[in-house]
Amino acid sequence: MKTFLKELKFPSTKHTYIEDITDKVNNAIKKSGVKSGFVIVNSKHTTLGILVNEIAEPNLLKDMLEHTLKHIPEDKRSTRVHKDYKHPTTDYMHRCQDNPYCDEIDEDYNAAAHIRAMTFSNASVTMPIANGKAELGKYQQIAIFEHDGRDGTGKNPIRQRTVQIWIYPSKEIKKIK
Repeated sequence: MKTFLKELKFPSTKHTYIEDITDKVNNAIKKSGVKSGFVIVNSKHTTLGILVNEIAEPNLLKDMLEHTLKHIPEDKRSTRVHKDYKHPTTDYMHRCQDNPYCDEIDEDYNAAAHIRAMTFSNASVTMPIANGKAELGKYQQIAIFEHDGRDGTGKNPIRQRTVQIWIYPSKEIKKIK
């Protein structure tokens, strides 16, 4: 059986946000023609996570964002910290340029984004496909959770993001009792 792959590529210019991608996932499944199987939604980044939760309720999204920013302090040296920054800050050792594989001119301090991604989202999620779409609960949606978007100011490049949608077909589903 064939495996299908759809990649979502986009610039991420806002620092921290949650965005519903359920329709994009279901559209990829529909386009593949797969009626049953599994779908894996995968982030190719260490500071962009995937989550399954209730995304349609705007006040819940605000609460989620406030909670993450409150409980994982930002680095005091980060470009996001300014005199009116309302969330906690701390001193971390990490900076982007410390990574020997970094090929960007990036002078931000994003340890908090890495810690938030590990704590509040996943690198990938797997869910069943039934009747040609992701099998989700009544209030569940699939979303990206950006922890380190950049607006391109200073020497910090805009984050070009890639999310993969892997679709694995299976034979028909037989429910058992």
